Amino acid sequence: MSTVLDQRSHDSFPGADREQFRARGYAVVKRVFEREEIEQLRKDAERAMSELERSGLAVDDPGPEGVARYARCDVLSIPEVRHVLLDRRLVSVIAELLGDSPTYFGESVLRIGSHGGRAWHRDNVDRSKRLGGLDWHDPYRILRCGVYMQDQAHHSGGLAVRPRSNRPGVRVRSLPVLVEAEPGDLIVWDLRTVHSGEVIRLRHAPRIALHPSLQTRLPPALRLEDDRERMVMFMSFGLRGPHLDHYIEYLQTREQNREIWETSRFAPEVWEQAREAGLDVLGVTPEYGTLPEL
Repeated sequence: MSTVLDQRSHDSFPGADREQFRARGYAVVKRVFEREEIEQLRKDAERAMSELERSGLAVDDPGPEGVARYARCDVLSIPEVRHVLLDRRLVSVIAELLGDSPTYFGESVLRIGSHGGRAWHRDNVDRSKRLGGLDWHDPYRILRCGVYMQDQAHHSGGLAVRPRSNRPGVRVRSLPVLVEAEPGDLIVWDLRTVHSGEVIRLRHAPRIALHPSLQTRLPPALRLEDDRERMVMFMSFGLRGPHLDHYIEYLQTREQNREIWETSRFAPEVWEQAREAGLDVLGVTPEYGTLPEL
């Protein structure tokens, strides 16, 4: 059995400022979890991945610098780590940033390891401001969060963002920022925010954000090393409405997402646990969140 994260509720967290989040397109919410909890979570995550591999529900994702492993099912369907997604502290932060009780729609992943794939990108459907689309009509209420299980404030392997790139009227590119997150912090970003993962920090200039393609070319002597093996969970939430409908319709066209929903199975009591945590969970397919037939 995994150690369940402390379910104490907090009225607010420093950094969970809704207006600032909407203006900048991202937030680092400090100390959502305790460091001891993150240490236990690393053990839970490794045990979960071993079980997923035995069950045929893990995938190797090779890249230019290594191989990452990720789950072929969502976090809510992984018993060892689902308590993070259901933690009332996390849910309260997401609710504060969205402005209402969050909806979860089966988009989350557990990843272990690094592959070195880096590129600036957005996660929303209508990615280009120049082409427009529904996503660029505010208010937009879909976000993604990351729980990194190692130090990303002083080591490589974390996230870089372009502040205000989520704003419809902003045309000038902002300078990139290396997100400084310590174990226990929660990183949250608007799906429209331009970002890049597995960031390499320069050994002698750790706050300078090079273009992702340049990072990949850096020799080891110029890089700050990762703190430890990279372990992270990404989870997406939104509010019901046209934007979320638009996004789910897009996910339904992607084979990877359809497969994840089909393989994400859990018992009826998990739905009740989600309701108790303040989460509105969508049954995105007939198979999602059901028990597999014997």
